Amino acid sequence: MTSDLLTSKIYGCWMGKSIGGTLGLPVEGQLGPLSLTYYDPVPTIAPPNDDLELQLVWLDIVEKSNRRLTADDFGQAWLRHIHYMWDEYGRCRWNLRRGVPAEVAGAFENPFHAGMGSPIRSEIWACLFPGDPGSAAYYAGLDASLDHGVEGIAGEVLFATMQSLVAAGTGLAEAIEEAHRSIPASTETSEAIKLVTNGHRHGVEPWECRKRLLQEHDDENFTHSPLNVALAIWALLYGAGDFEKSILLSTNAGYDTDSTAATVGATLGLLLGLEEIPARWQEPIGDGIYLGPGIRDLAGAPTTLKELTGRVIAATGRLERKTLKDVPWSSPASASLEALPGTIRVQTCGGAGSVAWANGELPDEIKLAGGGEWDWHVENEEPGNIVCLAREGASLYLDCSLVLRCQPGLPYVPATHRCPEGSRVSLNPGRGVHRVRVVLDSCDPLQKATVILTYPDLHIRPWTTDELPNRAIL
Repeated sequence: MTSDLLTSKIYGCWMGKSIGGTLGLPVEGQLGPLSLTYYDPVPTIAPPNDDLELQLVWLDIVEKSNRRLTADDFGQAWLRHIHYMWDEYGRCRWNLRRGVPAEVAGAFENPFHAGMGSPIRSEIWACLFPGDPGSAAYYAGLDASLDHGVEGIAGEVLFATMQSLVAAGTGLAEAIEEAHRSIPASTETSEAIKLVTNGHRHGVEPWECRKRLLQEHDDENFTHSPLNVALAIWALLYGAGDFEKSILLSTNAGYDTDSTAATVGATLGLLLGLEEIPARWQEPIGDGIYLGPGIRDLAGAPTTLKELTGRVIAATGRLERKTLKDVPWSSPASASLEALPGTIRVQTCGGAGSVAWANGELPDEIKLAGGGEWDWHVENEEPGNIVCLAREGASLYLDCSLVLRCQPGLPYVPATHRCPEGSRVSLNPGRGVHRVRVVLDSCDPLQKATVILTYPDLHIRPWTTDELPNRAIL
């Protein structure tokens, strides 16, 4: 492959990424089917999008690396540069702030371990390793392990493998097949991809195939990775290499539309090259890169897609090569909840005992007892937000007064910024020690129930007065 062709493919990757993200962003979270035929609204720039921003952070650590990257390198970058509270991002920062080893931070007490936050950032590894899918898969897996479990890792590994192959000239269908083989067959991601590829192979009409996918893999969380990864593959297969058709399919399919459309656009950019992306999609957004407020202190980040392309090409060969067998699907490291700062003791309802906990999913002992209570130490007048969400219903009390009634049957999305209406309350109890009590409507130890304390900016906050290091500044 000539250097000019590789440059066109990598430039096309970032342009396709930017186009797809811009197209899908206004309808993110809508479940579809939708009926877009073009940008709506028509943009004048490509708005900031975490899909691309996180990869600029990874480029920075690659450029500063000495051949090797470790989980700790990613962990330090998370704390220095990434200040978003969203879902797995916020849980990753919370875990790292508490001292959870970077090697296990992704799966530790993380309800969004199967979210789309990692599959959306695969392109950097494919572009650094075109035609070397084993290395692309390894670094994608290492990257994903900071804020995801096996499903999130599988999604990023699959995309990075596929994109590395198409960057080197492999056909799209063949690249999807090989990428599918790169992830564990036991994952939901693999099952969802199998459903889509089989449907396409046997001539199932595209929207009927999508319907069957939703019947098997729909989820209350619209960012659920196995579903959205499969929707991206669905759009690529049924789009048959046509850039416009494919990005419109991925967006009109609904769910995490900015992520799926951005991945589809990037993959076809790598397949076709910049010159084959229709001008009508390139011209409204231009070549600029714009960072959102959640990325901080990233001095010298690329400001154009052209600059990004040149710097990625310059960084190829900088990292040591790896193989698929090196992908960190699990970690030998562990974390002790009892030993972590921010851990408190929760008394079971009825006073039968206490159990360690910090924030998030309630322990089984508390669920079995029908609730629990604990102290909230407040040292200033800063208000706090409490998310209290239980599938079967719950009541939250502060100093014996009811402050929130969570009705049963609410969608179980325990996100600090997008939990369902009626599951979050803002409080300013004043300085001192306050008693919090949650009473669950059920005593089922298998029920889903969570309580999370946050700062006003919706980042997770400890119940104690001990301030953890590296507080987010967003």
